Amino acid sequence: MMFNGDGLEVPKSPFAVEKELLNGTGSVMGDGAAIYVEHLNVSENQFVVVKSPVKDNPPETVRFPSHQFNDAWQKFTEWVK
Repeated sequence: MMFNGDGLEVPKSPFAVEKELLNGTGSVMGDGAAIYVEHLNVSENQFVVVKSPVKDNPPETVRFPSHQFNDAWQKFTEWVK
């Protein structure tokens, strides 16, 4: 299951997640990872994917330019359990 920043369920589809990121709360969390939009300036955004820390491993963060949502989605689904 995935949830938005308000705790409401988001369908596990790239279209639904991208819509939530760009037009909704700006963040989606799954079990083991999160993806959100980071605003760099007025006209530039990027997608940030964060893997939750596991035991002694620190969290991992990967950033993608706004035109690379498919790559961000792929990394997010790879990290979600």
